[in-house]
Amino acid sequence: MQAISQTRWKLLGGTLRRFYLTVFRPGYVRANLAKRQGACRRCGACCKLVWQCLHFYHDDGVPACRLYKLYRPQNCSKFPIDHRDIADRNLVPPHEPCGYSWPRAE
Repeated sequence: MQAISQTRWKLLGGTLRRFYLTVFRPGYVRANLAKRQGACRRCGACCKLVWQCLHFYHDDGVPACRLYKLYRPQNCSKFPIDHRDIADRNLVPPHEPCGYSWPRAE
């Protein structure tokens, strides 16, 4: 039970970090998104960090968002911002890799 609590606190910290970055460090976010490679695999893992998003649902077995076409909060539309977000995301479904990555530092 203790490990679950620690994981949730870590994921909550990541949510707060992403909020801070999108609001106060947009240059950092833009720079990292420009380096990001790959594409979303629509696994829905990012919608289940800390708690499951109210707008998340399955459309014929495929994860979907009720707000996707209307309005997506910055935390959603920019996810993942950097490799730390991938590490957080991998705590939820470690058996399904994320489609995004960043080039290794040389």
